Amino acid sequence: MDLFRQAILRQGPPEEFALLTVQEAIKPQKQTKLVQDENQLLENILRSLLQELVAAAVQSGQKVMKYGVSIVDGESSQGQIPRLLDIVLYLCEKEHVEGGMIFQLLEDLTEMSTMRNCEDVFGYIESKQDILGKPELFARGKLVMLRTCNQLLRRLSKANDVVFCGRIIMFLAHFFPLSERSAVNIKGVFNTSNETKYETEVPEGISIDFNFYRTLWSLQEYFCNPPSLINAPGKWHKFTSSLTLVLNTFEAQPLSDEEGNVHNLEDDAATFNIKYLTSSKLMGLELKDPSFRRHVLVQCLILFDYLKEPGKSEKELPSEAMKEEIKTSEEQAKKLLEMTPPKGIDFLHSIEHILERERNWVWWKRDGCPPFEKQPVEKKLVQDGTKKRRPRWSLGNRELSQLWKWADQYSSALTDAQRVSTPAITKYWKPLAEDMDESAGIEAEYHHKNNRVYCWKGLRFSARQDLEGFSRFTEHGIEGVVPLELLSNEVRARYQAKPSERTKRTKKEDTKNSAQQADENQIATPPSEMDNEVGQADPEASAAPMDTDAGIATVNISQEETPTPEDNQKQSSDTDVAQEAGQTEADTEAETAMIDGETDAEDVTDTAG
Repeated sequence: MDLFRQAILRQGPPEEFALLTVQEAIKPQKQTKLVQDENQLLENILRSLLQELVAAAVQSGQKVMKYGVSIVDGESSQGQIPRLLDIVLYLCEKEHVEGGMIFQLLEDLTEMSTMRNCEDVFGYIESKQDILGKPELFARGKLVMLRTCNQLLRRLSKANDVVFCGRIIMFLAHFFPLSERSAVNIKGVFNTSNETKYETEVPEGISIDFNFYRTLWSLQEYFCNPPSLINAPGKWHKFTSSLTLVLNTFEAQPLSDEEGNVHNLEDDAATFNIKYLTSSKLMGLELKDPSFRRHVLVQCLILFDYLKEPGKSEKELPSEAMKEEIKTSEEQAKKLLEMTPPKGIDFLHSIEHILERERNWVWWKRDGCPPFEKQPVEKKLVQDGTKKRRPRWSLGNRELSQLWKWADQYSSALTDAQRVSTPAITKYWKPLAEDMDESAGIEAEYHHKNNRVYCWKGLRFSARQDLEGFSRFTEHGIEGVVPLELLSNEVRARYQAKPSERTKRTKKEDTKNSAQQADENQIATPPSEMDNEVGQADPEASAAPMDTDAGIATVNISQEETPTPEDNQKQSSDTDVAQEAGQTEADTEAETAMIDGETDAEDVTDTAG
């Protein structure tokens, strides 16, 4: 101990003599680092020395941190206790001794000092914050430092030592990381001891509605302890009825812009108090105060936000009826905040932003408070110390550049006939046919018809290879395109065409062939013969496929001469045939154009590829 007494009186930085003093006092097995028993012995020596120095300072009537100050060459030297702390801090920083030793000495010093001296001790702690916050020291002493600060806060008066309490809280906020769990209310416990006392009996000579007064202040009981509303239907019903009464009263007595401008909120901030006075005589004035209304409405939004917050168990979640009531009351409270001057809309947006950030904190605590800090990524350097440059590729990445080189070397691979092959239509639709078989027991969500790419490719294959199946898509959907030979008898009966439909389709195909044959004969006929036949063809041409033309031709014939019943029957049969032929020809041309358009587009795509 005498060696350390002499060391704290020496001038110069601690690195010149601190380690040498420890080696002389302890005589460790290792020259630069103490083992566990040696650390415990050194800690006991230093704590005893610190206790003697504090006792000597108290007896001399000096401040603890100023004890032993001397004036050398016109300059005051450092006190003995700060000098001792500097030596120990240097040894801990260089890992010569255990890192938590300095924190233990600081805790002992605050416990042995009065509150006036503790303020000077804490000033020393603030000055060494950067060194104490280093990872090698923080990991060993963070709990001791937290305990020291909490003990100081308990000893201080929250009314008389507000500045000192603020310094301690600010230090903890800077000293501990943002994700430190010890500074978080992880369980969401409420301060139920914060009770609001108000009058319960009607005073004499009061001119306000005392029932409203009592209802308004009774809401503070629920705002103080929101969890009590979740599993108590009686309390929830009483709370909603009281809240509805208060909100309706606020809505029935809106504040004007003049009343809002009378109360300067910036001036009120200088004299802001945590709680309002609950005297019934002030009820009339408080109802006209916009800040008082905002205080109550914001409490409502905080309560509703808690009831809706995520991460709760199913037992703590509100019922569906409660959710509807919460939504209605929340909308009414927000509407009243917008109506409350001054700048009601801006104030509401600010509150919503704050509540949104609060919800993020709730999610963070629900996930176990993961750390926000991320360690910096170490930049890897090559052996010569220069940064490794990323390779540059001609086509953006390595794979595309390599593929381009292969195309030059193996150009025949791109023209190989086996490179791309179109599967047979029966092979392609077989998976969907198996899905349609009910005996297979495949669930609907796993059917191939839900794959849009698979269906699109199948329609293109069917348009090329199976026009009959492709035509069933309009009536039966994608399952109707599947070839019938792949389906079972029961499934095939649903998609197989009826005999009447087959006859009608055959008739349309015959009409189509006759129309094409007539067009070919007309093209092959010389112009002279066509001119001679014009006069004979006019009456027949008048019977065009359109109903209007047929009607006009009938009127012309009736005006020239009266036709016989046989002529009428013949003419009507010719008209029906012409109409059916025209309609069939139009349908055929539309289908042909659609298929040709697809084929041309595919050919262009294949050529471009």
